[in-house]
Amino acid sequence: MCKRIKILILTGLLAFSVVAAPIDDAKRLYRDGDYAGAVEKLRKILRSRPKDGTANYYLGLSLIGMGDYAAATEPLKKAEDRGVADASRILTERALDEYCVEDADTHIEAWQTSLRKAKKDEPAELAALQRRAMRMSNMLERVEKVEILDSIAVDSADFFKAYRLSAAAGRILPSDAVRRIGAGQDADELSIAYMPQNNSEILWSAADTSGVFSLYSANILDDGTLDHTVALDKSLADGGSAKFPFLMPDGVTLYFANDGENSLGGYDIFMTRRNENQEGAYYQPQNVGMPYNSPFDDYMLAIDETSGLGWFATDRNRIPGKVTVYVFAPSAMRVNADTDDPNLASLAMLSDISLTRREGVDYKSVLESRLPKNNVSAGDDSTPQLFAIDMGNGRVYTSLGDFRKERAQSAMLEALATAVALDQHLKAEDALRDRYRKGDDSVAGEIRDSERETDQLRRRYRTQVNNAVRLEKE
Repeated sequence: MCKRIKILILTGLLAFSVVAAPIDDAKRLYRDGDYAGAVEKLRKILRSRPKDGTANYYLGLSLIGMGDYAAATEPLKKAEDRGVADASRILTERALDEYCVEDADTHIEAWQTSLRKAKKDEPAELAALQRRAMRMSNMLERVEKVEILDSIAVDSADFFKAYRLSAAAGRILPSDAVRRIGAGQDADELSIAYMPQNNSEILWSAADTSGVFSLYSANILDDGTLDHTVALDKSLADGGSAKFPFLMPDGVTLYFANDGENSLGGYDIFMTRRNENQEGAYYQPQNVGMPYNSPFDDYMLAIDETSGLGWFATDRNRIPGKVTVYVFAPSAMRVNADTDDPNLASLAMLSDISLTRREGVDYKSVLESRLPKNNVSAGDDSTPQLFAIDMGNGRVYTSLGDFRKERAQSAMLEALATAVALDQHLKAEDALRDRYRKGDDSVAGEIRDSERETDQLRRRYRTQVNNAVRLEKE
């Protein structure tokens, strides 16, 4: 009798191993990134066990890995019906990506039910998605009617080159431009800086030791160097990172992006105003809402009052390595779409820009007539600006050719040679700092020596520039 029981147990274990092996193989293929192989195995399993929650869950994940989001919905819903909490989480995120707040609420309820049955606490992520759903619901009630003139898919690394701004709108500079003038040493490649038309200040973003980005500004002195750096109000980061500043010509209104608590997901565009009574202080920022913002990354809103054009970038269209830059016609007053409009979600997502346009308008001609002939941003400047020196009487020198006197030009050439030496020195100093951040304490003394040399080079540069200005004015 005991022998028979042992045989039955052994047979059962063998049968279990035969059944369990395919799902384990499928999981391994999914973890290895072989999504097509995982899909094939999982579909074989589901032919015999169509309601298997785990198999349906991994089938949904694998289809998402292949980029087939639509096909992933059905197996994920089957997994949700079997009480797989993570399936509800993914379906909630997918519903929010599609602006379907009611569906998101339904999946959140299913998620909560499965957690209660499993006697598990609700994770912080669930509460965060609830807040996102509430924000989206509120924003869908105030979708601005925006006239989109054009949309352009561009490389994400240098998206700002697509912004055709007139001189009055100021200049968008790549992050290396900030490093060249001695600030923003930690600015990442996708960060940019902004400089208004009068070259009076520069705004940029840089990271702290934990990788969180904040906004900074500095006034630009007459010799083209920077005054002391000012950290802008910490409230602008709102618990996340702040990047992509753009200051309106009034010198008060600031647009920027952050991925903090009040974002729909990823970076959102915010607007604030400078508190002119306190250095670096700004009032509580406001999310500019839809259609500018989405559950994905949205950033760098710039408005050119001279051309009557506005620009913002987004990766909501999920094109690998690309972002979409939208060109729109700013309005003096905000007009919101009717909440009963059947195209409300499309207007919010900008999935069909023809819905934002007036009939019979040749938008190509409108755009060509408004675009400035020359883009003053660094991204489209055939003669890059090496410096900006206010010579008085409204004259600003930006190249060697602006100097009329030979001795002044020679003096400025010496200053530029020092600037090159400073740039090379700062790169070496950055390398030392990087080693220190990675735990190499032995370079601490070298960093201090390097900082002293940096100060000497900057003083030398300022002296040489002042000499060039003096010789030009003699």
